[in-house]
Amino acid sequence: MQENLRLSRDEIIICYKDDVARLMRYLSWLQEKSGTVTTSVYSGEGIEKSSIAVPTYDSTLLGFIREAKTTDFINRNYMYTLSRYRIRTVADELRVIGACSLQEITVLGDILSKYVLRGNVKGAVWAEGVQNGVYLALLLKLKELMEISRPLEY
Repeated sequence: MQENLRLSRDEIIICYKDDVARLMRYLSWLQEKSGTVTTSVYSGEGIEKSSIAVPTYDSTLLGFIREAKTTDFINRNYMYTLSRYRIRTVADELRVIGACSLQEITVLGDILSKYVLRGNVKGAVWAEGVQNGVYLALLLKLKELMEISRPLEY
């Protein structure tokens, strides 16, 4: 596929509206939990201080990650976009999210991919997306972009 090929606004909306609608189910939860810690360390009976700490994650967070993995937003080559846009910190991510247009919707997907795919290796990354507000900013921006033509139904 050619890189210079640009889809029309309506074509982009058709491609991504179902994925965005599925992720919107988690918007209210993210608004409530954004900025908070959504993980804890398992400390059940019989666990001693010399045992390995086992993190536990909020079930809604895991549902969000599971849902995000099934969308067209996930791109294993996300690091090239992060490099191209010079995204190195959370502040850079939030800046780029705020500036994205509908034609750059794949950039939003690549930022989401960073958290989802890195979280497969280091689970704490999933919770970082909630704590630093990146997931919430992504969903709000996606909602804004999809509602250009008419309100999104979810």
